[in-house]
Amino acid sequence: MCGRYVSVRSDSDLLREFDAVPVDEAAMEPDYNVAPTKPVRIVVNRPLRDADGTPQPAPTRQLRVVTWGLVPSWAKDRSIGAKMINARVESVPTKPAFRKAFARRRCLVPADGWYEWRTVDTPDGPRKQPMYMTPQDGHVLGFAGLYEFWSPPGDGSAPTLTTCTIVTAAAEGALAEIHDRMPLVLPRRAWDRWLDPAVDDPLDLLKSWDEVSGEHLELRPVSPAVNKVDNNGPELLRPAPADLEAQRLF
Repeated sequence: MCGRYVSVRSDSDLLREFDAVPVDEAAMEPDYNVAPTKPVRIVVNRPLRDADGTPQPAPTRQLRVVTWGLVPSWAKDRSIGAKMINARVESVPTKPAFRKAFARRRCLVPADGWYEWRTVDTPDGPRKQPMYMTPQDGHVLGFAGLYEFWSPPGDGSAPTLTTCTIVTAAAEGALAEIHDRMPLVLPRRAWDRWLDPAVDDPLDLLKSWDEVSGEHLELRPVSPAVNKVDNNGPELLRPAPADLEAQRLF
């Protein structure tokens, strides 16, 4: 799964990296410990609307702020979103909660890296060592995601809630030694196809990690301070003194 990640780039950097335009006025602060139900930034490709609400004829790539944890349009209440932070590649085209979004509402979730917990043996017994996965050269990652719109049933005056989920796949290579799942990281060459609303079945992009053509990740042990959601700062990314040496994926 993907339950924590890092997103610290400025809006202006992401707008440039993803060739997008801003939609939400409030700038997001750097977040070194992004957790479910938090506001997060996503990139979508959909028509902008004018002052009268009329959509433009062509889609535009946009940077938006949404809530992490997808709430299906048919949900009775938003609490289901806490259970919908991830969508598995194996079932995303067919699962009722995700299949419509997979066909029409795909997004990219910008990230600098993500956390996972590896079980290690110690003299005092097994413990969980937090690991941070991040590109060695510092480039931005684009997680495959889905987004959805939801309004409370029977309340036409309530604002529409926009939520998202991160697609996950089976972990490969050294990553599989840390956890059996990982976010589906899309290479830059796949961004256009994933975001294109005219493509309703990009099944070719739902494939396992390829170490050879992958993102050349550093697998870095970090402090257990990341375990607490309230902890948030650059110190979370510092290599932790541990019996685990940082590993690299080439």
